[in-house]
Amino acid sequence: MGFPGSVLVGVLVGFYVSGSSDADLKITAEPGDDVTLTCKAPENMKMKSLEWTRVDLEEGEYVFVYRNRGINLDDQHESFRNRVFLNNSQMKDGDLSVVLKNVTVNDTGTYTCSVMRENDPDREMILIGSVHLSVIPPGDKDGVSHGNLGLIPLSGLLLLTIFLLLVS
Repeated sequence: MGFPGSVLVGVLVGFYVSGSSDADLKITAEPGDDVTLTCKAPENMKMKSLEWTRVDLEEGEYVFVYRNRGINLDDQHESFRNRVFLNNSQMKDGDLSVVLKNVTVNDTGTYTCSVMRENDPDREMILIGSVHLSVIPPGDKDGVSHGNLGLIPLSGLLLLTIFLLLVS
């Protein structure tokens, strides 16, 4: 009888571990808020291009693209049109942050900031950082949305399962 309980504990631990995000920064906002997705280039890095994307977008679709000394709107995903702007239009002091205006629940996700160095013979995009944005409607007090399991309920369930296994 110990085997099924072990599997259950393993499954629960798997949910607990997979529920965490590798994002560098986590931001929580409400629909309608303006949010700054922060990114800072390494000191003295000369950049040829900047790409902000969300991990669930198709390849070639971007949240924001800066190439050849200008903003490229052609590759911007339609849901971000007229809503994403550089926080600092000159990108002074390596500030590659963008402002996402009027966020909606559909904007929830992990965003990545990548750059291509000037004169890079490999023309590789280098990941600088990531931001996980959660847009939670007002009144959603526990912060659990979109079917995600919360830390407290899951850990309590895990402890209850272990207790039941020990008692039986």
